[in-house]
Amino acid sequence: MTKLLPLLLSLVLFTVGCGDKKVSLEEREGLVYIKGSDTLYTGEELDFYENGQKKFEGNYKDGKMDGLFVGWHDNGKKGWEVNWKDDKRDGLVVEWHENGQKKGEATFKDDKPVEGSEKFWNSKGEPVDSKEEASKK
Repeated sequence: MTKLLPLLLSLVLFTVGCGDKKVSLEEREGLVYIKGSDTLYTGEELDFYENGQKKFEGNYKDGKMDGLFVGWHDNGKKGWEVNWKDDKRDGLVVEWHENGQKKGEATFKDDKPVEGSEKFWNSKGEPVDSKEEASKK
């Protein structure tokens, strides 16, 4: 299964809320820092679509993704869940179609899918053989 979160890995600048306080973050060489400093970020990342729907949320520890990251489609339905440990996928990774049907899942260890754990479904909920088939409209 290809990486489900290329947007997270390619973010250059984003802002997170911490109560009433906003913190600007930036990614440098694969690590997330508080913008304009050498301080690795530890805390929650939370982002929203322009329509106000939650886009994704997750946590960082020492500048690396750590724990559960969850993303939503702009219609409010869950889009994906990924467990991270020290910036590597670890555990169950699940992705859903915009209509709420499960699209795919796999168990990861050290950022690699465990052999035989990948499963895919089309938007009607029918099992298919590949992510490409699951992505067809």
